[in-house]
Amino acid sequence: MDVVVIGAGVAGLAAARALKRAGHRVLVLEARDRIGGRVHTVRREGWQVPIEAGAEFMHGRSPALMRLTRGLRRDLPRTGIYVEGLERRDDLWHSVMEKIGKIPSLRERSVRDAFSTLRWRMRTTREERQLAAAFVEGFNAAALDRASVKAIAQQAAASEEIEGDRMARFPRGYSAVPRRLARGLQVELETEVKLVRWFSRHVSVETGRKTYQADRAIVTLPLGVLQQGTVRFDPSLPRWKVQAISSLAMGPVTKIALLFDEPHWPSDLVFLHARGMAVPTFWRPLPSRAPMMMGWAASRDALALKRPAAEAVRSLQQALGKRVRPRDTVVFDWQRDRFSLGAYSWVPVGALKQQRALARSVGTLSFAGEATDYEGACGTVHGAIETGERAASEILQGRGGRP
Repeated sequence: MDVVVIGAGVAGLAAARALKRAGHRVLVLEARDRIGGRVHTVRREGWQVPIEAGAEFMHGRSPALMRLTRGLRRDLPRTGIYVEGLERRDDLWHSVMEKIGKIPSLRERSVRDAFSTLRWRMRTTREERQLAAAFVEGFNAAALDRASVKAIAQQAAASEEIEGDRMARFPRGYSAVPRRLARGLQVELETEVKLVRWFSRHVSVETGRKTYQADRAIVTLPLGVLQQGTVRFDPSLPRWKVQAISSLAMGPVTKIALLFDEPHWPSDLVFLHARGMAVPTFWRPLPSRAPMMMGWAASRDALALKRPAAEAVRSLQQALGKRVRPRDTVVFDWQRDRFSLGAYSWVPVGALKQQRALARSVGTLSFAGEATDYEGACGTVHGAIETGERAASEILQGRGGRP
């Protein structure tokens, strides 16, 4: 092969697709029994709609996703935001979203420190500050006392450029996106890479059962897997690359799907914020009207869960103000998934430059994946796709990395 791609998530598939279109012989190796990585649509008997275990929303109008999702996506309403007690608060939500883009970020510090500045407090009400803190931590799966305010500001600006407040879902499942990317590609599933040997002119990738030879490799392993060290490199990666891997952080997320016999919420409800509860965010699987809710807990909330399904039901009951009992529940705990060890990456204070270092090639190895996006789209599907295309472009243009 000309190139071996390690990982059949959207970054790996996008890289392989670009290389194959340019005439390269490409092989994709995937440890799971499916493609998609952290894009995973589950179809379960008795559920009227597909369940998104991982990525669920298309945020904004990224060109990388727009050209892939024609005919697949459906836009969501920008209103229909409720808080506990079933109080509709579109006004509060839109005010918070506007002010998050103005977090004081000239000086690097934690988001929590930025939120405590007099300048931020004078611009916001106490209720806005509480919701802003809950949103930033929950959306980014990042601890506020460690998360870089410069990174959050960069991500807010990048989101604004692609109309990030516009959201869409995929009624037939987000997995249609990796399937489109994978058309015509050679992918070997259930092929877990154990060792990557890299040399000046070729690579050797060992799986335990077989060894694959290629001129170059593209590594799209999730940050959590790189940090765990379950895939070894020989020779070891240079110190600056190891530092980049260890400096960034992987965010924990637990999703809980709840199916009911009938809806227990207003027909115009899109999101429900159960502030201060164990599972603080819920949404409906629009455009479907199925009596289903998806619960979301991230960062400290995800780590604190002991019985996710039961705690999601209790949180929803408190938010609705009545006792409800689901017919079925399904829990997806991404930090327990050994092939991802977390949901997506975030940037601690002082580590913003490490995203670019993580993305940098090393000899015959290129790197891609959402954690290697350094332009404000880490943690997103479109960011992952763009990094795969960037890694492919590096190879096509003959740009190698330094040892």
